Amino acid sequence: MQKKFNLKSFNLYEYLKHQNAHSFNLPFFLADSQTYQSAHVNFPFRTFAYGLGITYTGKGEIFKIGSTDYTLRSHSLTTVGPGMVCQWTGNYTAEHDTVYFTEELFEGMHAKSFLNSLSFFFHGGNHVIQLTEEQVKKMRSLFDLLKVLKDDKETIPGIVYSLLSLVNTFHSIHKDRPRNAVVSRREEITQEFRKLVGEHFIRNKEVSFYAGKLNITPKYLSEVLQVELGKSAKNFIDEFVMMEAKSLLRQTTMTIQEICHCLGFEDASHFTKSFKKHTQNTPAQYRKG
Repeated sequence: MQKKFNLKSFNLYEYLKHQNAHSFNLPFFLADSQTYQSAHVNFPFRTFAYGLGITYTGKGEIFKIGSTDYTLRSHSLTTVGPGMVCQWTGNYTAEHDTVYFTEELFEGMHAKSFLNSLSFFFHGGNHVIQLTEEQVKKMRSLFDLLKVLKDDKETIPGIVYSLLSLVNTFHSIHKDRPRNAVVSRREEITQEFRKLVGEHFIRNKEVSFYAGKLNITPKYLSEVLQVELGKSAKNFIDEFVMMEAKSLLRQTTMTIQEICHCLGFEDASHFTKSFKKHTQNTPAQYRKG
């Protein structure tokens, strides 16, 4: 583990603000391709803020959210909310603009309730969609305005709210695009499954539990996920749990025993065996880096 991280409170949003000497008086932060060059955050991390980004260049870098792999390329719109475990699998050198912010940004505004209604920030949501050239231009114009007025605390909330409204419109258009019934149903199952895993993975790690919730067979659930995500339901659940474990091992000072109980394992031995099976390292070895 790199010594510069405080394990008791490592928070990517605050870490990036500190690294870039950004004002802590404003509950938001702007990031671009230069921001991550010196960050070296190459492990799964839990988010404590909302993140909204648009990629202008790139041919396909993988960004993991939970155990779902998203390919970021030119014109990718990415949205992530607090409490999600994410990981960059590359250096993410593509040109992009990203804004991080917390609910405090909208203190006293009705925008807080609007924020909580945006499904693309939460488990099961569609976190990455492709935009058209015209849509990217609209996004870029708001980001440019945000850069010009980044020190104006009275103006920032309104611009970020405008970004959220625009993104919500783009997601609505994307959702309503023509699709055949079979593909639509598979996507619906996948989305609901991802949401359910995010809510129940601590107590329920068996495929049958989720298949029952979805009123389909475990076999059909795995077949759908194999087509939509390239992995079986069991692999998805296991990867999701291991991403959570890696985050806790690197971001907190919790003991391995505490992490074991936090993730719903019967005992530390079972947790260690499962972790090593998926990562080729013991939890203690992974924590040391």
